[in-house]
Amino acid sequence: MPALVTIGIVAGVFMLALKLKAPIGFSFLGISIILGLLAGMPILEITIIIGKRLIAFETLRLVGIVYLISLIGLVLAKAGVLSRTVDSLRILISDRRIGMVIPASLIGLLPMPGGAMLSAPMVEEGSRDFDISRDRLTFLNFWFRHIWEYVWPLYPGIVLSTGLLEIHASKLIAPMWPLTIVAIIVGGLIGFKGLKLSKPDEMITGSKIAAFASFMKLTWYIWTVVVFVLFFGFDILPIVAICAMLMLLFAKYPSREKIVFLKNALLWKVLTLVAGVMIFKGVLESSGILGSLTDNLGAVPDFALLFAIPFSIGFLTGVNSAYIGLGFPLLLSLFLPSGGGFDAGNFALAYSAGFAGVLLSPVHLCLSLTREYFDAKWGGIYRYLIPSIAVVFVFAIGIMLIF
Repeated sequence: MPALVTIGIVAGVFMLALKLKAPIGFSFLGISIILGLLAGMPILEITIIIGKRLIAFETLRLVGIVYLISLIGLVLAKAGVLSRTVDSLRILISDRRIGMVIPASLIGLLPMPGGAMLSAPMVEEGSRDFDISRDRLTFLNFWFRHIWEYVWPLYPGIVLSTGLLEIHASKLIAPMWPLTIVAIIVGGLIGFKGLKLSKPDEMITGSKIAAFASFMKLTWYIWTVVVFVLFFGFDILPIVAICAMLMLLFAKYPSREKIVFLKNALLWKVLTLVAGVMIFKGVLESSGILGSLTDNLGAVPDFALLFAIPFSIGFLTGVNSAYIGLGFPLLLSLFLPSGGGFDAGNFALAYSAGFAGVLLSPVHLCLSLTREYFDAKWGGIYRYLIPSIAVVFVFAIGIMLIF
């Protein structure tokens, strides 16, 4: 069966499962089996892949990270840390809407799976006094978590691209700075439009220096992760584990209640979602569908090719490294012309196209986890997400034409 038809069937089944409100983790399991069967894989092989993915280190690592992030959020909310953090931001930043999304932007500097879950409780706390829907709240947390991915040199997408093209990160980032700026502006224009306070604004006064010191102290766990993961290269899992255990250890609650925290952080819908996504990716990689898909797109003109290949792979996998690792090798001649040099415009277009697919993908852990956390509706989220991505991509086309 042609790759495009297979993908269409799988996507249709998945959307039907979402409409019927089937558990999203099990929905991913179901479409993984369907994908494997349509690709001609024996059921035994599919079963083995599912089993291997369930016990794979990367799957267990992601489950561990998401669990620990949930635990941190639970302890912070119970101890009142989130409300005090938001109060500090309200003193530092007069515009409450901006203060609401600052935590998501800070977490966005951390290249960690499911990172939007870490900022979600603080964004939610900052939204308490707004008349805001769960869909819009999901968009704001998710969007501002990802504004730096075009330019932050520690993200896997940039790191992989520098290795693949053998070009310094500064040359890759240079044409894409406008995309981050546009993403910030668009996120504000679309995400804040018509947003009103649910009650009269109460001005919080105080020393900005004291508020800044309080904010830094209250968000110590963020800075701990930043220092040890970004500057010293530690893996995110043990650092988040240490932060979570320290919070539990010093929290002024009886041991019995701390055990309750450990139990309540086991969000089974979220954890099965992580496992389901990893299973789907495993079957997708083994099915050969991605290779066939790129072959089917081989006759597409260059301009469309720079969009179609990265976007398709990004949407199917929800991972930056996938569209770069699988798609960019097919586009090397468009990035590095035979005459020499580097076509920064083509690279910016392809990178933003792939990232657009990642942002729209329900397989993207941050999107699925944030939607689950806020109990938002897919249609409502995409109502904000699609026009925002479209505007950024239009500017990416402009960059291609300029460079």
